[in-house]
Amino acid sequence: MMKKIITTTLAAGMAAALASTVSAEEKTAVVVEEEAGMSVSVTMDFASAYVFRGVTFNDGFVIQPGIEAGGFGLPEEYGAVSVGAWANYDVDDYDGNLASSEASEIDWYASYSLPTLIDGLDLFVGYCDYTYPNAEGTSDKEANVGLGFDIAGIALGATAYYGIGGAVSGSAYYEFSAGYDLEITEEFAASLGARMAYADPDSGDDGFSDYDIGLGLSYVLSDVWSVGASVTYIGQMDDDVLPDEDLNGTGDFGYDTEVVGMLSLAASF
Repeated sequence: MMKKIITTTLAAGMAAALASTVSAEEKTAVVVEEEAGMSVSVTMDFASAYVFRGVTFNDGFVIQPGIEAGGFGLPEEYGAVSVGAWANYDVDDYDGNLASSEASEIDWYASYSLPTLIDGLDLFVGYCDYTYPNAEGTSDKEANVGLGFDIAGIALGATAYYGIGGAVSGSAYYEFSAGYDLEITEEFAASLGARMAYADPDSGDDGFSDYDIGLGLSYVLSDVWSVGASVTYIGQMDDDVLPDEDLNGTGDFGYDTEVVGMLSLAASF
């Protein structure tokens, strides 16, 4: 399954759209304008751990690159389309439970934002194929639908994810987020985001599983370079729904990391 929640927690709160997900945080992007109505963004994040939906998949250093293309010349009245890819590269081996210095996951995704019907309201649908280059078995496939609404500068969001293939088939996951952006100067900005989730797996207990609260800072160094930093606290809401990590017992990943720090680097051309 997609495990990039730390990468996208803040972006989900601010933009009310994940996945990855996957954005949204948060990620600092390189945007290259190729033609009117089309853009390409490239991200490179360096994180102290890899956590997705409360589950720790590496408690050590990881590198998470991504690329996304959007627009494609589609007129605004028809909505917006974007496609992208995201990867996780494990530098550390999680106390010997992972192979270090290799890519453990590559995700391919697409999303469509519907035309704006009400000012401040965003509606979107998406799909993601989560692949594991060094693991046996099939990829995980997940569809999502969500909405975002801006009230007095606070971005509220809700997204439903449903597994349609692989190990996540038949499982549902619901996220609720809130975020706020503060422009301190033209170059320097801060963001605060919060998220909570309800898990409904195909088998096992369902209920509220995890939450997180994150603070992000971003700074534009020049017309070319920008940097970002964030710290996120991850909380466990129900240990029956989100069990603790037990890699040395049952061999299962689980809740194991409370705080994740991230640095981001970007260049604009």
